[in-house]
Amino acid sequence: MPGTVKVFSEALGREIEVPEKPERIVSLSPALTEILYRIGLWDRVVGVSVFCNKPQEAREKPRVGSYYKVNYRLLEDLNPDLVLTTTGAQRRILEELAEKGFTVYPVPLPVSLYGVIDEVVVVGIVTGAIGAARRLAGELSGRLPRLKGSLSGVKVYYEINLGGPVSAGGHSYIVDALNYLGAKTPFDDYRQPWVINPDPRVVMEFDPDVIIYEFNPVEEPSVEKVVERLKERGLGSLRAVREGRILALPGDSLAHYGPSLFDVLEEIAKQVAGIMA
Repeated sequence: MPGTVKVFSEALGREIEVPEKPERIVSLSPALTEILYRIGLWDRVVGVSVFCNKPQEAREKPRVGSYYKVNYRLLEDLNPDLVLTTTGAQRRILEELAEKGFTVYPVPLPVSLYGVIDEVVVVGIVTGAIGAARRLAGELSGRLPRLKGSLSGVKVYYEINLGGPVSAGGHSYIVDALNYLGAKTPFDDYRQPWVINPDPRVVMEFDPDVIIYEFNPVEEPSVEKVVERLKERGLGSLRAVREGRILALPGDSLAHYGPSLFDVLEEIAKQVAGIMA
């Protein structure tokens, strides 16, 4: 078919025919939305997900769905020639979109810091912006030496509020990134991406030097709130709580795996160093 190319999808194990130069792109992933902005394709983005808040300009784009649902009436009106999703929780949406005749490409979820960089290149290949994507990937790769070992030996407990306490497991880019910084977490060897309702006994035994707590995007970060929530679960006697070594992050910090993750990691390394001083 003229004007299209076939791009292999690791997630699906087959080739997908996509526009050679997509002109109307919908992104249903916050990370992919940020990548499209950073590689110069913002004028071609016609719709995003309700969770896409990076860059700030994403708030001005039509919001066509979430991780699990799509407003198909709006999507049809936008008439995209390419829809980008992730894998994992979005597999069902991926199948729905394909069944309804949309050209959809799933970009695999990263499980490492290097995977975040690789994702940039994949988006560039799929959208035909390979040069810009490789330049961005090179820029991010160049920041790795500044990150490596910056939290060497620090014991970190990371938790995020997703309607309840959740921590990151070893099968996630978050733990991989913290390990790259030299930090240890209580779930380094856990073979799942997320740890739902972390066992307080495991956290107590680990007794972290620092607690990194990420709030829901609609919440205002507050160390006082973190202490209160930890005490409610019997974690008030942790050394990090007693000594006030708590870093309260706004939503979409470590939980966002777009290019700005590298900014977040540099800021975390700086703030944790200050807390530990």
